[in-house]
Amino acid sequence: MHPPMALLTQGDRGRPSEPARKPVTVRARVAPRPEPPYDRLFDPITQDLVADGPLAGERFTSRWSDTAALQALARARLSPLAAPLAAELTEYHHRLGASPRSLESLARLVRGEAACAVAGQQPAPLGGPLYSLHKTATAAGLATVIIERTGVACVPLFWMNGEDSDFDEIRSATFADPGLTLRERALPDGAHAAGGLVGEVPVAPLAALGEEALQAWASLAGQGEAAELLRDSLARARDLGESFSALMLALFAEAGLVVVDPRLPAFRTAARPVLERYLARAGKLAGAARQAGAWLEARTGRRPLSDAALESFVFAIEDGARRKLSPAEALAMPGTRALSPSVALRPVVQDAVFPTVAMACGPGEIAYLAQLREVFEGLGVMAACPVPRLGVTWLPPAAVALIEAAEADPWDVVAGADAILRRLAEQSVPAGPRADLERARAAALDGLERFAASAREVDASLPQLVESARAKVEYQFQRLLEGLTGKVRHRLERGHPEWPRLRHYLMPGDRLQERRLASLEVVAHRGRAVVPALCDLAAEHVRGLARGVNEHLVVEL
Repeated sequence: MHPPMALLTQGDRGRPSEPARKPVTVRARVAPRPEPPYDRLFDPITQDLVADGPLAGERFTSRWSDTAALQALARARLSPLAAPLAAELTEYHHRLGASPRSLESLARLVRGEAACAVAGQQPAPLGGPLYSLHKTATAAGLATVIIERTGVACVPLFWMNGEDSDFDEIRSATFADPGLTLRERALPDGAHAAGGLVGEVPVAPLAALGEEALQAWASLAGQGEAAELLRDSLARARDLGESFSALMLALFAEAGLVVVDPRLPAFRTAARPVLERYLARAGKLAGAARQAGAWLEARTGRRPLSDAALESFVFAIEDGARRKLSPAEALAMPGTRALSPSVALRPVVQDAVFPTVAMACGPGEIAYLAQLREVFEGLGVMAACPVPRLGVTWLPPAAVALIEAAEADPWDVVAGADAILRRLAEQSVPAGPRADLERARAAALDGLERFAASAREVDASLPQLVESARAKVEYQFQRLLEGLTGKVRHRLERGHPEWPRLRHYLMPGDRLQERRLASLEVVAHRGRAVVPALCDLAAEHVRGLARGVNEHLVVEL
């Protein structure tokens, strides 16, 4: 039985003792920068935030590197949850199979004994894209490090954004079989009505998609645990939102994760005062956010939230669908009608209802939070400290084999696996055939040079004809070398059939792997123990951020 989380000891930094974890092998730590091939990782606003630059100083009220400010924020945030919200969250967690650690985390939030570190994401099949897993692990890492740096108890919180209505954004899942052949599957059109909340997608089509993925993963070491996690989450749930919450609770059981479903009636009640304060000054707040957007655009070249997105910060929820309202329409509605915040108000609501100290963010979230400082201040809400989430690329065994065979930099393999394979083939051409080809080329060119000299006796223009022939001979010898290299590459690929597919697995659709590959892919390979190990990496990541170090990890799958 775990000791209660309230008992802080010098050894555990506020966490109970934990079972041994299988370490994750880190092959490379890659610093984002604007030049290729690292530019895929680079974001100027994120970089300024990490460096405590002038933009961060202007647009964020707290920075992760400032321990004194972090401690003051953590202490100021401690406050008990409203009783109706506490009751609904407790029932929700019990029904979805929350671990004893998660239930204890929730109880401490309810009593006002702990602050929280938050991450949020829309629900999606197979746990959503990998960055959902990485972001939630970052929230767990943040909670650990907040305890270390402030002495204030802190728990990880996941905001399951089931009130979103963009079905196209969440309907697909990408996974691979052991041979690294990618498969992309999508929920059917009939699973979602126009404008409907994505959290209310029914369970049946999710189960069908999940079983196809489990079949593809059948021979992987962690497939049994992935199957148990997926099927149990679906069995406990009434819809996609609940199944996603149940899956996150199971994956992060050891971390004591708490999950928030904003569809809960008591949550909407708790959020209502913030929405009403917004409606009372909607025009002023929209104007301030537009001005902040123009300020950011002048300095970074982009405006995170368009003027159109700031016309209204609220939606009406009617019969399971979301409809944008003007502030005037919202004010005219009865106070009993359900309202939902837009992206411009959601983080404010989150920080108003929960005692958030830090928020794990991707580059897009950091950018729009930079535009919302005046909205937080205008509504009297203390903003959580934005912290760049952990970024990871997972190397399957075939990628590790290619790195070692080619003696290549791991990120070069991630960013250009085909180029590394081509280079390895060139290096693997046997010395004998390569030398014979080079001798034949040299002899041919030498013969042409002698002929050009003697041909002048016949006509002074003949050397020009020889020069033209020489270019064609050079071309043909290059073709012979390419043919020789191609045969060697073909032999390499026969011995390593996954190598030609690596570029699709490491950069699916020419995007970062974590933006396309499903979260449960890594669980199917390594089992559920990969999640606590990932939380450890995330804690290390956020410790580095406090020192101004931001690195994308390349790790073995």
